[in-house]
Amino acid sequence: MVQKITTHTLKILGCTIFFIPTIATTVYSQKDYPFTPPKTVYTNAFYNSNKSVFNQSIVKYIELSQPIYLTGSKINTNPVYINNRLKKYDNSYLFTLNYYVQQYITTYTEYPSKIAYSTNLLNHYSTIINDAINSHKLPKSFQFIPLVCSGFNPLSVNQRGGYGYWHLNYAPAVKYGLTINEWVDERKDFKKSTLAATSYLEYLYALYHDWELTLAAYSCGITTVNKALKRTESQTFWEIYPYLPESTRDFVPALTAMAYCYYEARNDNYLLEKVELNRDTILIERKLHFFSLKQVLLIDTSILALLNPSINQQIFPKGFNAIFPGNSKSKFLTLKDNIYYYQDSVLLKPKTKTPSVVIPKEGEPFTYKVKSGDVLGLIAERFNVRVSQIQEWNNLNGTRINIGQELTIYGKSTPPTNKNKPEENNPLSSTTKQTQTVSNDDFYIYTVKSGDNLWLIAKDFPDTSAEDIMELNDIDENLQIGQVLKIKKK
Repeated sequence: MVQKITTHTLKILGCTIFFIPTIATTVYSQKDYPFTPPKTVYTNAFYNSNKSVFNQSIVKYIELSQPIYLTGSKINTNPVYINNRLKKYDNSYLFTLNYYVQQYITTYTEYPSKIAYSTNLLNHYSTIINDAINSHKLPKSFQFIPLVCSGFNPLSVNQRGGYGYWHLNYAPAVKYGLTINEWVDERKDFKKSTLAATSYLEYLYALYHDWELTLAAYSCGITTVNKALKRTESQTFWEIYPYLPESTRDFVPALTAMAYCYYEARNDNYLLEKVELNRDTILIERKLHFFSLKQVLLIDTSILALLNPSINQQIFPKGFNAIFPGNSKSKFLTLKDNIYYYQDSVLLKPKTKTPSVVIPKEGEPFTYKVKSGDVLGLIAERFNVRVSQIQEWNNLNGTRINIGQELTIYGKSTPPTNKNKPEENNPLSSTTKQTQTVSNDDFYIYTVKSGDNLWLIAKDFPDTSAEDIMELNDIDENLQIGQVLKIKKK
């Protein structure tokens, strides 16, 4: 069979230009398929596959002494050979070979080292994928969906708002049990997103009873596919292909091409052994910053991000099952109090830097013994000094003090009083509180004043803790004068 090689310029998402050889043969030619060659995100995922989480986990997490370089032999791109091979791969899915599938096969096989990376990416995730596919009775070739969509990059996004490994849109992701909020996006959690995606694919097949239309609806949307079927009075994917969005319609030919490359590449001797990462799972009891773990446990924050891709910020939310590098759990449990102390007293409330701390001119140093209920803000108001001064005089890095602790204070040894207006000297007196607090049926509305802190405020509201106030108002320990707080009535 005579093959004529021509060259086309392919622009991927307006960024990089590749020169992709295309093949015209006596089996079919481009004139039989007069539509634009693929210009979609699916080639980008392939080109970026060696920058994926899998590669990072091998090179960085396991810390091999040198990067891994993979090479693979050239894969046969003869259409007759391809057509014969496709018939043998998956009895549950009927592969179609045409110009667009050939385009993707040619694109993929131009880079045999990336085929090798792709093969090993899938090998790494295959157990989770195949369990979900078998559970939902999907074709085994659907294992290539996350490879085609994202190249196993949890941060990948398509032009329809699909996100994560499987390019799930918000609505089906939430429908099938994924959590998406400011802290977590479980579309970036491989196991959870795989279960949601395969459940969604099972639902789509029940609508169309056709695997290619199922994939089209997954990538283009149910409404788009239904409109195209109605408009053309058609029943198959390839009949409606020209009427689907260019940005997503090539999902089907890209999947077929990737399946061919994978099955052919498995005969080459460049499969890596599947990597099992050593890790610990720890339940986070309250919000925890990655940086606190870095400072106390010496854990690289990039490793935490790698092991917990579903986290949107470098903060573990309350109740999250966090993944830590192996052998970290016992150390975390031993030093947990130190970690939170660092976070609360240093990271979230850094020491105020001032040129110098002024000692009152008439002040004499005396020792104050901390009593139950004391906090630095209250002590500072009592002796008419600043919190920063008490910290400086006593070499305190934060605001935490203990009952019985002795503090050196420069000033009068007894708190100032005003016999005529005793209430004005008490920051928590009923008179002052009336000006600071407004009540409704469900909440007290409290306005922060000078010298206030969360623990001091909480003392004046029955059965309320500083943690309750922080959680209800979504704040940390830092307060500003004039800040308005909601405090739930008990």
